[in-house]
Amino acid sequence: MSKAEFLEILGEQLMGQIPEGKASGHVSYYRNYIEEQMGKGRSEEEVLNELGDPRLIAKTILDTDPQAGSGIYEEYVSPGAQDQIYQSDREPGRGKHRSVHLDLTAWYGKAAVIAIAALVIIGLLFVIGTMLPIIIIAFVVISFISWLRRR
Repeated sequence: MSKAEFLEILGEQLMGQIPEGKASGHVSYYRNYIEEQMGKGRSEEEVLNELGDPRLIAKTILDTDPQAGSGIYEEYVSPGAQDQIYQSDREPGRGKHRSVHLDLTAWYGKAAVIAIAALVIIGLLFVIGTMLPIIIIAFVVISFISWLRRR
């Protein structure tokens, strides 16, 4: 397989599955990597053998991309305008089941941490508030018994 075939297969596997800008970015990354390695004196065949099957690489990219297979994805307008993101409809029924991961750097992750911390503090206050009268009564009884023994 040649570099051109490798990149073509990779691009074909990614196109339509993730935003076009992202797919192009992945293809460009692998093109640059192959060229960089060849610039270091490695043969094209050696580099491509190291990389493996472009279909497997595409599958890995799609499996790890949170936008892949969702009903809606964000599409980058152009590499120079990556800050401008628009919502685009994708083909219905192509979604994949994904597990939910809590991103602690996002606002909802921070809110979840604060909520959990508040629940722990409230729980501790409840336990202390419930136990405090018992502890005070036990302290008074033990102090009284000690006082009686000294007499």
